[in-house]
Amino acid sequence: MASSLSDLMLASGVTNYPVWFDKVQLPFWPMPHQMEQVKLYARNMRFLDAGDPGVGKTFPAQIHAVLMAALGNKVVFSMPPKLIVQFYEELKDFFVGIDNHLKVAHLDVPATQKKKLIDQWDATGWPDILIMSYDIYRVLNDRSPTKAIGHNLWYQRDGSPYFKGEGEPYDRTAKPFTKDGREINKRGRARNPFQFKLKRSGYNVLFFDEAHALCGVDSILSTSVYEMSAQLGDEVAVYLMTGTPVPTHLEDVYGIIRLINPGAYGNKAAFERQHCEIQTFSVNNGKKDVKVKKIVAYHNTEKVYQALYKNARRVQKRDVIQMPDPLVTQIKVHLTGAHKKLYKKIINDRFAILGDKVLMPDNQSALRHLALQLISCPDEFDPNVSMDNDLAKACDTLLDSINPDQHKVIIFAYYKRAIDFLAKRYSRWNPAVLYGGSDRGQVEKFKTDPSCRIFVINWIAGGAGLNLQCASHSIFYECPTSPKDAKQAIARTDRKGQENIVNVYFLRVMGTLLDRNFKNLLKNEEENNQIVRDRKDLLHELLH
Repeated sequence: MASSLSDLMLASGVTNYPVWFDKVQLPFWPMPHQMEQVKLYARNMRFLDAGDPGVGKTFPAQIHAVLMAALGNKVVFSMPPKLIVQFYEELKDFFVGIDNHLKVAHLDVPATQKKKLIDQWDATGWPDILIMSYDIYRVLNDRSPTKAIGHNLWYQRDGSPYFKGEGEPYDRTAKPFTKDGREINKRGRARNPFQFKLKRSGYNVLFFDEAHALCGVDSILSTSVYEMSAQLGDEVAVYLMTGTPVPTHLEDVYGIIRLINPGAYGNKAAFERQHCEIQTFSVNNGKKDVKVKKIVAYHNTEKVYQALYKNARRVQKRDVIQMPDPLVTQIKVHLTGAHKKLYKKIINDRFAILGDKVLMPDNQSALRHLALQLISCPDEFDPNVSMDNDLAKACDTLLDSINPDQHKVIIFAYYKRAIDFLAKRYSRWNPAVLYGGSDRGQVEKFKTDPSCRIFVINWIAGGAGLNLQCASHSIFYECPTSPKDAKQAIARTDRKGQENIVNVYFLRVMGTLLDRNFKNLLKNEEENNQIVRDRKDLLHELLH
């Protein structure tokens, strides 16, 4: 006999729910650990589900979202754009008949359709459950009362252009307007129609999937989420989901703690004073001495652990799902010939390497990326040095041993040029390609087209949320420095439903910054586990 949503509520100890829950059928029943998460959601207004990637965080979150919406709240889910349609479809599949009782919608639509939906909802009421990207959340929760308007968007009151072709106003005495009739002031700004739009539309239950995106406390997105949380206080429920609450460095976890346990620290400075040993030193950038601050050690990590898990729970994949550990292999690569000479020349001429930082005279970040591009995309520096190099040949050899005709393979890279190169190089296997955004077509191609044997993915764009168990072999052509990026990418295949042993390969280019990245990956993973405290520190144990 099929179960209903009311059966699930009774099993989880929830007694306050509407009678129509009897009419919503559940094709799937939560696993025991998911049922525990449902209970924890019901007891907390601020909560982090920090379960391993692949343990099934979506279903408990959706159960609680449906309950909260049914009780008269308005619920918004924010997530990377590539996950929106998958999440929306799963909600409909998990709760059969929910459309008869709740209005559920998403905003992964073209801009013109998005505007029509917003105008329609302003007139008829906003959805009970709304799913959107982080970027759209930031726009719809903007705190700015006004916004700058580009001259190409200035109009006269009658709707005709305000400027002539050469940029001169048709009538200097007339006031300019936006196309929708908002007056533009002397500073070129008009009223922001989206100022705290979500708040004004009644949304008071906030879910954030892949919530490690909120760790950068100075980002516009993180600030936007924090301000709405702080403004509404006890009137808002904030729920986060991420398998990697400490993305790269231990101090990153403060961005999560301030949302789920806001009383733990007054601000980030207080967090750093209690837990970070910071050294300041001078480095000459070729023109002058520059003061550089660096965290050299962490202490009192027990308090960080307690602050994080006061309102959080972590479930490790292999505690709840019977799966063998993945086989993780390092493939050592050595640059040779002209490629090696080019790499050494640019490093010696343009870089100063200090610890795990790369310091250079001009644009530090850009030159650092260029140094890493030297390995996978050397023709960006010298057209005579081919991308058909030792790294590419090592990947060829590895693919030959895997045999994509028998086993589908995911190749993770970072740079678009490298991704394009790999897609062309392995065109005989009809590869799917994903740089960013929400290209469901490429995901479905890899999952359903038997001729598509390889998926070349940017590990940030495709390294979280996707279910790609149809493959059991993954190759890191370029190595991430962040444990979060590595673990999230590995979890695309290492998750429930995988029928084979997962094989993961890191191409480790020795004696280069890519190798330094690899070493940093292990170091950061070991430090981060002081907070997360996984029973098995997978990357570090398998790769150290």
